[in-house]
Amino acid sequence: MTPLSPAARSQVWAALAITCVACGWLAPIPGLSSNEQRALGVTLFALIMWTAQPVSVEVSSFAVLLLLPATGLLSLAEAFAPFAGPTIWLVFAGMVLSLLLTETGLGTRLADTALPWFAGGGCLRLLIGLHVLGLAAAFLVPSGVVRVLLLMPVGIALCRRVDPDAHDPILPVAVTLSIVCGTYFGGCAVLTGSVPNLVVAGQLQAETGRIIYWGEWLVWMFPVIGVLRTMLCVAVIWWLWGRRMQPLRIMDDGATGTPTLGLSSDQRNTLLLLLCGVALWATDVIHGLAPVFVGLCLVLTAVLPRWGPLPAQRLRDVNFPFFFYIAALFGVGEILDVTGFNARTVQAVIGALPDAHGHWFGEHLTLTLATLPLDFLMDIAAVAAVATPSLLSAGADAGLSPLASAMSVAMATTVAFLPYQAAPFMVTLGFGTVQARDLSLAMLLISTLSVTILCPLNLLYWRALGLI
Repeated sequence: MTPLSPAARSQVWAALAITCVACGWLAPIPGLSSNEQRALGVTLFALIMWTAQPVSVEVSSFAVLLLLPATGLLSLAEAFAPFAGPTIWLVFAGMVLSLLLTETGLGTRLADTALPWFAGGGCLRLLIGLHVLGLAAAFLVPSGVVRVLLLMPVGIALCRRVDPDAHDPILPVAVTLSIVCGTYFGGCAVLTGSVPNLVVAGQLQAETGRIIYWGEWLVWMFPVIGVLRTMLCVAVIWWLWGRRMQPLRIMDDGATGTPTLGLSSDQRNTLLLLLCGVALWATDVIHGLAPVFVGLCLVLTAVLPRWGPLPAQRLRDVNFPFFFYIAALFGVGEILDVTGFNARTVQAVIGALPDAHGHWFGEHLTLTLATLPLDFLMDIAAVAAVATPSLLSAGADAGLSPLASAMSVAMATTVAFLPYQAAPFMVTLGFGTVQARDLSLAMLLISTLSVTILCPLNLLYWRALGLI
């Protein structure tokens, strides 16, 4: 049988996605309301288009935004409302800062400085160093998207310094995966390191009045979800890609050194700007400035005439169409929520899981497992918003404390199996250094092992510490 050409495969995937919308409109499934089926049809259309990518993510996302009002699930104003929210503009700020690192050459200088530390001990040390750097960034920069946008130019510059002729196709893949997986999967152990974390904490406070403090989250999550999961990420990436990398070649051309020496005026201003931004992000508890406000102030400063290191006209190079994807993610989560599909799914999963018979381990693990199906339908930040209230109630019925219930839900919202489930991974694909199939494979393995091994281990850790 002759395999399908790439163009034919794209047509098949696009036809399947359109069929899902049509089936949702016809509402053939008994037991689901017509609105629920329309919402499910639009959602499946989005997930197929984002995963198979028969057209660009930006084009398919714009189509999703038009489908939302066309199906009557949201008004046009509601579908495009995310453009007025903070998330899109925080991503915009991160894109500008990433552009700034590349435009001024500061990313290359930082890579030169990091090279002896990261690559001096070989390939494994390079991957470990990038994971540790990503995890450390989670303590300072509260947005996974911004962390990826800041670290990727440094990673790309590292690849160019180690392999200037691009002879090793594995190197950029392993470096990219180490950056995004290290800063996202490990960073979820920090309350401010992931948007879903903040959503779960906010929902707990709204439902019960209980506040989760930054240090509390660290005690509950960091030993297993932070340290052990970072080690798991290193192991997966090393086993699948790292051990196939060619030996690193560090070119001694005098370029490495202290980053503050020999910097141009624009590079010094960029470095000062980034240090101020990190300082403000890391101390937001003290001054109360929102991360998006800090990010936009950095952008304004970066394009100031005569001082700013980035010409204002370079803002045209920002990938503005990517914002359609972020808005579409919010829209998909909204229609699944307002139609009642999310609540129905959570209750169905809880009912299908074996009865824990009041055992502490089974009750907590049930809350984690009940959240996972929703992870495949929308961004996990939206999952945290829609699932937490219902599962807090289920936890209370089982006699669990509100905090323990929230942290059990949070374990499920710290995993992402496919790129569309979390914006940092989709942003990573935009750099073109890793293919979707490699990123998906790494995410599937890391998240599956997290659910099957680390989540149960985390429950045992909580029990040993007397937290549950």
